[in-house]
Amino acid sequence: MTAPVTPSLLLAAIAGALLSVSSAQAGGCGGAECYRHVNTPPVYGAVSERVLVRPAETVYRTVPPVYDTVSERVLVAPGGRVWQTSRDAYGELVGCWVDVPPQYTVRHRRVLVQPAQTIPETIPAEYASVRRRVLVQPARSGWVPANYGQGGYPGAYGPSLAIGSIPDAFGITGASSADVGVGLGFSRGSIYDGY
Repeated sequence: MTAPVTPSLLLAAIAGALLSVSSAQAGGCGGAECYRHVNTPPVYGAVSERVLVRPAETVYRTVPPVYDTVSERVLVAPGGRVWQTSRDAYGELVGCWVDVPPQYTVRHRRVLVQPAQTIPETIPAEYASVRRRVLVQPARSGWVPANYGQGGYPGAYGPSLAIGSIPDAFGITGASSADVGVGLGFSRGSIYDGY
């Protein structure tokens, strides 16, 4: 025997079917198999680094030679005894030995005290601290499960539309149907889900 169907129960079943068909036809999603396209801008950060401004180098400094002036006593004529003749007052030639002292003179000359030198000097390298902008995370774009806030794309907004999904049926909190598919080996996952 068949149980009688009341008109209000039949009307509720038809209304529910029409709502589910109309939401699917209108592009709405109520299950865990719905996806949405998400664009995430790139994330930049600042890095401070030490940059070489001028490399170390060796320069050669030349020191000129050092001279000095010295004075020397130089022998011009040696001394000694010489025979010397002369005429006396009467006109007669007279000779005698005479001691002649040596003759000297002072001569100045320039002498090298220290030769020219080449001295190497090392100038140390010069560095500067520079801040530059670096890419921390590139921009991303892709399709992610539309179960906002329950294992979907990080930073998702909006209410949860995952009520009645497969993970909810198994009691897995925070997992999407894509997570379950990866766990069962049906899929390798999306790069945007962190797999």
